[in-house]
Amino acid sequence: VNCTDQGLSAVPQGLPQDTGILLLSINHLTSLSSDAFLPLQQLQDLDLSHNKLVALTTVPPLPSLKELLLSHNMLGALPSLQGLPQLTRLAVAHNRLTTLAPGAFQAVPRLQDLDLRGNQLQDLPQEVFTGLKELKDLDLSDNLLKKLPEELLQDLQKLETLWLSGNNLETLPTNFFPEGHIFMYVFLTNNPWHCDCSLWYLRHWIRQN
Repeated sequence: VNCTDQGLSAVPQGLPQDTGILLLSINHLTSLSSDAFLPLQQLQDLDLSHNKLVALTTVPPLPSLKELLLSHNMLGALPSLQGLPQLTRLAVAHNRLTTLAPGAFQAVPRLQDLDLRGNQLQDLPQEVFTGLKELKDLDLSDNLLKKLPEELLQDLQKLETLWLSGNNLETLPTNFFPEGHIFMYVFLTNNPWHCDCSLWYLRHWIRQN
């Protein structure tokens, strides 16, 4: 069901109960609860991008939802993500996130694609991605990250693509990339890398990979 750019300030009533994809982007939604989607028991893809969302609660659960797009909103904090056990893609790009809590994504262990680019993240707790053993794509580009914890990626056993471009990184800690892990792509451009001995590890890793 396509409700894109309809000037909506609330989720329309009377949507078909067999709706699998719901597009609500480019509207005027400011606050939502999953209550609004309870009649849609087959809902798998929900696009809420390009709204004015400052809050989203996911209780009661949406047990079939696999894709949730929240990019280009005004979220200052990550929604709890409780009640989304099947979620595989989450996009929260271009919001106002400044911090993430340890274990922030433990409620969505099936997540494969996580987009956090274009926020205001300055640092990350070491355990922020704990439990994301299925994650394949992680985008942290265009934030304000100055440093990263050594074991940030340790749980991400299936990670294939990592975006770190456009941050304030000067170096990476030794052993930041898990030993033996093979990436398809790692993007490191547009950071103020400081060329001294502390960058030896990154230089060596690039040559080896």
